[in-house]
Amino acid sequence: MACPIIIRLHDGFQSYLVLDEAHPREMLRHWGFAEEFSLRPWLGSLDPDFAREEWAEMLAEDLDNYIISDTDHQGFGLERAFWDHCKMWPERKLTQAE
Repeated sequence: MACPIIIRLHDGFQSYLVLDEAHPREMLRHWGFAEEFSLRPWLGSLDPDFAREEWAEMLAEDLDNYIISDTDHQGFGLERAFWDHCKMWPERKLTQAE
């Protein structure tokens, strides 16, 4: 089942905020850096409207650069494999409940 995502449009590329309840994460693209792709846990809201505002504010960017969609979005489906080689930073510590 599809989960909500926020698409960040920047420098002709996209980064994604995946609002999966079990594993919310930022899938970041850093154009021009040695390590172009990175993952980090998302600790903010899982509500798409609030998460969009939080992410834009955190990066001090215009809210118009952020689009709410879901994991069925064609662009996300084409690009998600770019992050397959990435490890979460900082690494997520599992609790006994998980």
